[in-house]
Order: sequence, then structure tokens, then C-alpha cells
Amino acid sequence: MGIYATKSKWQHGLDGVVAICASQHIHPDVLTFGALALSFIAAFAFSAADANHAWLWLVPPCLILRLIFNLMDGQVARAQNLANAWGEVKNEFGDRVADATIFLGLCFGGYADTQLAALSIVLILCVSYLGILGKAIGGARIYAGVFGKGDRMISLAIFTLWIAAGQPLVNYNWYLQLAILASLITIIQRLKMINDYTKSHV
Repeated sequence: MGIYATKSKWQHGLDGVVAICASQHIHPDVLTFGALALSFIAAFAFSAADANHAWLWLVPPCLILRLIFNLMDGQVARAQNLANAWGEVKNEFGDRVADATIFLGLCFGGYADTQLAALSIVLILCVSYLGILGKAIGGARIYAGVFGKGDRMISLAIFTLWIAAGQPLVNYNWYLQLAILASLITIIQRLKMINDYTKSHV
């Protein structure tokens, strides 16, 4: 469910790039922190767009590249036998910081209602927390749901292109309202998955 269902296809498409990174001994941290840096750039572009609308064009490529780097860091780590628990911590924590930073940038960019943006951040972090909680109780990391990371970044990238193109009668409050609803649905979906897992492992 959601874009995560296509993750394996995207990873397979990146096999060649992963092989090059591994052969050049590029450490997976370069990709992990690169994804975080792209999120900070996107957040800055959102905030700067209040004074210059053209900054919005920088956001979509940053968001998509962030996803690609996030897909690749684990693959590169496994290809070089560098995968470990600490790497997972850095990846998960970096993802949470990145999500919050991007939506904070939108919040301070003058394009969205501050309260809607704040509520979106809280609910998105809850979605991510439930994904990690699934693994913490002994199950698998939960990525499913209608508004996982991939869904958030791609939908925000598309909506930003729409805004950057100067479409009338459209603003980010529409997107944030959708994000809030989709996050609530995803929270319910993930709670159900966790509940099903706990019932089957009594």
C-alpha cells in the first residue's frame, strides 16, 4: 500500500549506481547525511520563497534526491558489508530530522498556515514512530500505509511544482489538510498492523 509497494523496483533500478558506489568505496554515511543536507536545502528554499517565488523550483529535485539517497544508503552499506545497528539509528534519526525540517521550512515560508504545518509535523512524526515501534516489539519495520515517507515527499514535490508554476487558487494549506488526513489514516493502518502482530504472537 502506498509508494512503498514499489520500493523493490526502485532499488533494482538503482543497482548499477549502488555497484559504482560500492566499487569506489563510498561510505553509506555520505548518502545518509547527503539526504539530510538535501532536506535542509529544501527547507531553506521554502523559507526563501517568501521573498522570491523562484526558490520553489529547487524543492522538488531536493525531495526526490533525498528519497533516492535514502533508498541507496542501506544498499550501499550491505554491498560493502558495512550494515550495522548504528547505521540504522543514523538513518532513522536522520529521517525524522529531515521530515521535521522540510515542513518547518514550509511553515516559515509564508505559504502555509502555521498551525496546520505544526499539526502535520506532529502527525508525520507519529507515523514514523509507529513504523519503528513495529520493529521494537519484535516484528518488522512498518513502511506500509497511505502516507509513508515516499508518499509524503513525492506528493509534496508534485504540489510544489504546481505552486511554482503559479497556478491560481492553490496554496499549501490544501496540501497540509490532505497530509493531516492521510497521516491520521496511516496511523490507524499501522496501529492495526501492530495490534494484529501482537495478537498473533501472544
